[in-house]
Amino acid sequence: MKRLIPLLAGLFSGLMPAFAQMLPDSTVQVVAYWSLGDKQKYEVESAKYRIVQGDTTVLEKSAEILEFEVVAADEEKGYRLKVTTLESSYSDPTKEAIEEALRKQLGSVSYYFETGPHGEFLRVLPIEGLEGRQEALAQAVLEAVKEKNPAAAQLNLLPLIRQTLTPEAVVQTATGEISPLFMYHGNRFDLSEEFPIEDEIPAAIGSGTMKMTGSFWVDEDLTDEYSVVLRMFKEADQEQLRPLIEGILGNLIQSMAPSPEEGLEAQTAIDEAFRDAQMSVEDYLYEEIHLGTGWPIDWSFSRETLIESEGQSQAQLVESNIRIIVEE
Repeated sequence: MKRLIPLLAGLFSGLMPAFAQMLPDSTVQVVAYWSLGDKQKYEVESAKYRIVQGDTTVLEKSAEILEFEVVAADEEKGYRLKVTTLESSYSDPTKEAIEEALRKQLGSVSYYFETGPHGEFLRVLPIEGLEGRQEALAQAVLEAVKEKNPAAAQLNLLPLIRQTLTPEAVVQTATGEISPLFMYHGNRFDLSEEFPIEDEIPAAIGSGTMKMTGSFWVDEDLTDEYSVVLRMFKEADQEQLRPLIEGILGNLIQSMAPSPEEGLEAQTAIDEAFRDAQMSVEDYLYEEIHLGTGWPIDWSFSRETLIESEGQSQAQLVESNIRIIVEE
């Protein structure tokens, strides 16, 4: 990312404060210096892969252009930002149908979030236009999904769609997407220290969480007065992963099983899978943040879920990257 320094220097020239955050005591502090009306655009790319015995299959890909706009700025209270999806494309027809239906019903796909005075993430605000329209939105999404993916018409998807469109679920999804970008803001880090971390990952639907442990640290070799680079590693073993998977699958079974008997059969299969397989999860995160403004420059995340059963290994790899768009 250092190769972008000349371009980014021009981009941020009007926002540079009169001092740097690379402190003389071998520490670095991440602080946002934003003004009302500031905007930044980001390119978001995500992909999901399945790896079986060394053979890799692409399961899905997506790309988006997001715009961040500072709509409120207060030195003491912090900032409010609006996030708007300007462009999007999905290889998964179901996700594409959901996006199109929401855009048609709500007019745009956007939400607001708040940070503290240093840019530290606080909360995603309730999504405007969602309250009181959940059933109409759910029906619209269902029809769009059936049109894009006829095979889905055979499934009982409406209960699941309703769950994903509750105000709480939508806020939780948005929080999971945006909060990692600002998790380091407001903190001062010693360049030579490794910091332990413990995280609870909630299920997107249903109950259950996954406890992950690991650490994060400043990459001294890539950090200077211009930007700070931070890295993180977390992992979870089978026992930490199990509550999350059981919560998700249990919810799907309850929502979509045609009969109690088939639901019980599916639950038995889940129990047998946990007895016969070994599972683990590893997360890697890289983030570069511009010290003069506090805007993230580059954010990369990967999660690998490994399953070993009957002498065979299978992995699912999820990769996401968010890069600032430099407009010359």
